[in-house]
This record gives sequence, C-alpha cells and structure tokens, in this order.
Amino acid sequence: MPSKKLGKHLEQHGNRIRVVIRVPPSMVARVGRTKLKQTLQTTDPLEAEREKVDVIKRLRAMLTGERVAVVQSSIVAEALEVKRLRDAGELVMVGGGSEEDEYDAEEDAFQAHVDDVEARHGEATAQTFAAIALGIQTPLPALLERMFAEKADLSIGYRDDIKRALGRLEAWCDRTRTPKTVEAITQRVAGRFIHDQFIEPRVSIKTANKDLSALRSYWRWLAKRHGTKENPWLQQSLEAPKQRREEGSAKKRPFTDAEVRILLNGIRTEREREFSKVSALSGLRLEEVAGLRVRDCANGCLRVTDAKTPSGLRTIPAHPGLASIIAKRSKDKAPDAYLFHDLEEQRPGSKRDRSAPVSQAFTRERRRLGVDERASEAQRQSNVDFHSWRRWFVRKAVEGLERGVKGYTPWTIANVVGHKAEDGTLDGVKLPLGMTMGVYAGEASVEAMRACVEAVSLPPVD
Repeated sequence: MPSKKLGKHLEQHGNRIRVVIRVPPSMVARVGRTKLKQTLQTTDPLEAEREKVDVIKRLRAMLTGERVAVVQSSIVAEALEVKRLRDAGELVMVGGGSEEDEYDAEEDAFQAHVDDVEARHGEATAQTFAAIALGIQTPLPALLERMFAEKADLSIGYRDDIKRALGRLEAWCDRTRTPKTVEAITQRVAGRFIHDQFIEPRVSIKTANKDLSALRSYWRWLAKRHGTKENPWLQQSLEAPKQRREEGSAKKRPFTDAEVRILLNGIRTEREREFSKVSALSGLRLEEVAGLRVRDCANGCLRVTDAKTPSGLRTIPAHPGLASIIAKRSKDKAPDAYLFHDLEEQRPGSKRDRSAPVSQAFTRERRRLGVDERASEAQRQSNVDFHSWRRWFVRKAVEGLERGVKGYTPWTIANVVGHKAEDGTLDGVKLPLGMTMGVYAGEASVEAMRACVEAVSLPPVD
C-alpha cells in the first residue's frame, strides 16, 4: 500500500513517524545538534498531524529555555523534602533556632522555610513552595524520578511510556488551563482529558490504553508513597467499538503461496530473506530466530533456549532447506556466537530486543512489494506480518496431514512450533479432523518432528 505524504515537521523513521524541528544556527553549539527529534507512537499520518502540535511546543520550549514545570525543580525538591520532614515530625528551623522557639517548633520551622524561599525567589515562588510542602499542590512529574529510583526493575521503555503519558497530560492541562498538579486530576478531570486527548480525535485504542495504563501505574505508586487518595485512572480503559459485519475485521493470517514467492523473490536485503526462510521452514518466532547461537544449530537441529513460555523451549530437526544458511553463518564462529551476529544488542532493560531491526526492515520490504491486507482504512496493523511465516509453516504442516503424509500428528505440529493447541487451532490455523487438543498426547519423537518439518517446502522461487 503506498505511503501517505507526511506534513511539515514530520518524517518517516523506519516504520514509525517522528517529529523534527531545526535548531537555529546560533544555538547549535549550546544544544549540541542541528535538529531535535521525537518519535511518535502512531504510524498513521493523520494521527501524527494531531500529535505533532504538542511535541513541537515541547521541543521549542527546550530551545527557548521555557520551563514546563510549575516551579524550578530545585524548589520542588526542597518543598517535597520539607513535606517529608513535616509529616515525620522532624522539621527544624532554618539555621537551627533558639530554645524560646520550641514551644511552637513545627509551625515556626515551616514558616521559617517559607520565609527563606521568599527571600531568595520572591513571594509567588514562596506561595507555591508552601502549597507543595503542605501537600496541597504536587507538580505532576515531581515524584517521577523518586518512583524510578525505587522501582529499579522498570524497563527503559516503560519509563519512557510514563514520561510520555505525563507529558501529554501536562500539555492538555496547558490547553485547558487546568492546574498541572496531582491533586487537580480528579476522576472527572481525567474523564475530560480522555475525551479530549483520545476519544474526540479518534486516537487508536491501543495507544490510548497504553497511556492510561502508564498513568494508572504512576498514581498507584503515588497512593503508596505520597498518600494520594484517589487514582482517577482506575476503570478508565477504552474498549474498541464493535465493527459492523460489512466493514470486515482484522484477522491475522498466514501468507499465501503467491505472497511467499513475491517476498522471497523481492526482498532486497539478504539478512531479512534468510530470517524469513528460517521462520518459514521451522515455525520459529522472529525473536527465537534472532536468539539462535551457533551451538543451537549443530547436529542437524535447531534449539530454542529462550522462549515466551515453557512450551516454547524446544529442540527440533533443522529443515534440509536451511543447511546452506546455517553452514554459511556458522563458519569460523565460536559456539556461543549468534547465528545472526549482525544484529546489535539493545540497551539493558529496553523493551526492544535484537530482532527489532529485522522486524522494521521486513515491514518496509513487505509494504514496498505490496504484500499487505487491511479490512478498512481505520485498521492500523496489516493482517500479514513477519509472524505470518510461522502461520504459513503451521498451515503447510496441516496440509501435509490432509494430503496423507505419514509419521506425525496435530500434536507434533504443536511440539514443533512450541505452542499449546487446546482449542483445535495453532496461531489461528485450524487443525484437521476437528480435533480438540485438550488431552495432551505426550511429546513427539524426533522422527515425528522430522516428518512434520520436512512435510513443509517452499514454493518454487526465481
């Protein structure tokens, strides 16, 4: 499907869209770059047009030195520390204090801190300082870094999700003149935000729920550590509207043989062609192929040692059609080297894994070759993707059974692809004979798995 033209300040970045603004020449030395960029969550040009407005505003604010926070971060941190000490009964006078002061030590100490801030920064800042220290106003992002420090196991990607969601909430507060404080975000205010930010502009349900989940997580921590009484984001998830039957529906499917020929003949990059063949002739998921090491491909087998589920950990016979790829990519490598060594490791804690560049490159090639299917213009994701190679393998193995190929059963197919098939289907492909997979027949033998794998063959390609 041809790509839509992107508007001003937008550019394609892989299979995503990002916002770009130029840094004035006079500021390049200070900023350290010629452009500021931020990748959007959406891949839809119209949605990107709506989202870019707030992003451009934030990027330009960075250039002009405008502050998005209610007060300077140092004052916020100081006020939060005064609140903590006050709550613990440990607040003391600035600079100490005399014995005579102790009859009203807490109130005098608090007022002394407020007076000190006023002397340094003025009356308006002192009023804000007092409101934060009293727990009346807490700037939205004020405790975010404290949460991240405590929850060290949060991935970098999820931290970015929370920051992005808060940024959108702050931008909406600016537009609606709503105080950018935790206390101001009641359930009613949250409902208005959801309507304005997601429902009215018809933002995808997935994007909206991702932001709402991130906000729920932050408010849940605020309730535990900051005493915030209300979590306005509870039960605020959006549900996808039911599609009318005549509009069609999104349903992931295998590639057709014609699409397989188009892809294997047309993919220009050797790595993505080889990834495709490995998945098509083994049923391995994208990330499972990326995780193969040389030792995992020895002795005519493929061994998956890192999988999404226990049933995904498996050893299967390697298809004869993969011998040349395995031999070429194993040559002169140590046993623990990756078969696809040309993939970079991602940052620790990142939600992206080694397979991400392949997924993006394959999607670009697939679209370029016209292998795409969407039930309607509103459908964001295609019904075919890299996972369709795995679905194609399952379908071909099923067709082998229907042709009368001996030596394996539907349970064997489930073992080979590392998947439980309890409802009579595997990755959306219906199993033959109307079988229900509720009663497990035991792990398949190597001979049965080899018969299953070799029942699958690629269609003739140029």
